[in-house]
Amino acid sequence: MTQFERQSVAAALDRAIAAADHLTDRDAGAIAAARALADKIDAWDEIVQWALDDAAESGSRPRVPANDNTSLPTFLKFLDALQLVPPAEKAKPGPAATASDAQQAMNAMRQGLHSVPGVG
Repeated sequence: MTQFERQSVAAALDRAIAAADHLTDRDAGAIAAARALADKIDAWDEIVQWALDDAAESGSRPRVPANDNTSLPTFLKFLDALQLVPPAEKAKPGPAATASDAQQAMNAMRQGLHSVPGVG
């Protein structure tokens, strides 16, 4: 099994790009954007600390939020677009239903009630 050492997101991205033999010049823009985003992800904690320090000195609110909930999902979309991650495995079927026939019928009916006609 491959062992993965702890490394920055940017270093891990460069490692994945180096291992990919399907990338071409056509992918240069997406690679550049992914690298820029990787750098931002790696620097985020330091950026937040700077903002907190500035806010403490001025008595104002920090200029950046304490967390970033968009960079990682966006980065993963870049990895997917560049085919640098394997496709997700399909979910395996769970255990057989143990609900009664009446409960199963009710559940089936509820699945069909995603929206109410004429509302919203």
